[in-house]
Amino acid sequence: MSLISWGETGGHGGDLAKALELWNPEAGEFIDFSSNINPLSPPAGLLEHLTAFLPGITSYPTPQARNLRHKLAGFLGITEDRLLLGNGANELIHLVMLWLRPRRVLIPAPSFSEYERAAMLAGSLVERFPLMPDADFDPAMIISKLEKGDLLVFCNPNNPTGKLYRRKELVEVLKAAQERGAVVLLDESFILLSGHAEESLCDIEEERIWVALSLTKIWGLPGLRLGCLIGPKQGMRQLSGWGDPWRVNSLAQQAGLYCLEQNNFIKKTLELIQSERKYLAAGISAGGRFQVFEGAANYLLVRSLDPSFQVARFQAALARCGLLVRRADNFPGLDHHYFRIAIRKRADNERLLQAIHMWCREQPSAE
Repeated sequence: MSLISWGETGGHGGDLAKALELWNPEAGEFIDFSSNINPLSPPAGLLEHLTAFLPGITSYPTPQARNLRHKLAGFLGITEDRLLLGNGANELIHLVMLWLRPRRVLIPAPSFSEYERAAMLAGSLVERFPLMPDADFDPAMIISKLEKGDLLVFCNPNNPTGKLYRRKELVEVLKAAQERGAVVLLDESFILLSGHAEESLCDIEEERIWVALSLTKIWGLPGLRLGCLIGPKQGMRQLSGWGDPWRVNSLAQQAGLYCLEQNNFIKKTLELIQSERKYLAAGISAGGRFQVFEGAANYLLVRSLDPSFQVARFQAALARCGLLVRRADNFPGLDHHYFRIAIRKRADNERLLQAIHMWCREQPSAE
């Protein structure tokens, strides 16, 4: 039975309307550290660009996002017939799991809650395997669990830990899955934001390997929703042929085409994330009240070292100051000592550090 309290969003961050209703911050709005979106997003000029395409909402969008699919395939270095565009990576994760309907789904813990949600919807059994932020990667443990008919889910970098797993480590697991008749679904939604795209496995074309990739995260389009699924040609033909041909709306397609033209955007994004990750990690660790886990993504997982720490109270205190962080106690394997924060621009990060330090001064440690 799942330990996750679903609610309308399945326990995810980014529900600003609900947060406003709950905490009514003094500033009247939030700086959102709870959702992991590109801190530079969207690319400059995108909003103005989209206004020219607003009249197009009276017509159906281009089926299968043909133009965007062609351009994105070139960007990713794959062929078009391995690529399916969708209404966000999450929708495509649900789609492929519903199509495959595996007998059992192996899911890392902690990790993104939608894997379990999609598995339950597909009628699959769910088994978790540990993937803790401070533990070494253990391919043998994962391989030992694989059986014919299973679907193994792996998130790289993992969410919420931010830990990046190397390609050579994962290839060993993929090979074993192929030999045992299991399918692997890799979620690489944050790999473009890690600065380590070379660790991606989207170039591997095998019958039983699928890769989901979020374009919402890298381009900052959570309201439009955009993602892609990369898989074997035969399976992709079936999904494309039997699925919704208008899965991606016309504005999302135009946004994707525009973003692919912004050649320096990802470079500037990575420079900011790398710099601000170090700044935030050092600032939160100062004073010895918190442990910041090393990660490669555009977010940080943090654990309080105070036995009396309650993340719900901590979140509420910061929310009343207009700062929304993500509780991580509803990720299986984590408890009320954990929270996750997105990496934002320096001014926002300074405000967060000031609020955390003030909270620490007002809250005596139980140690």
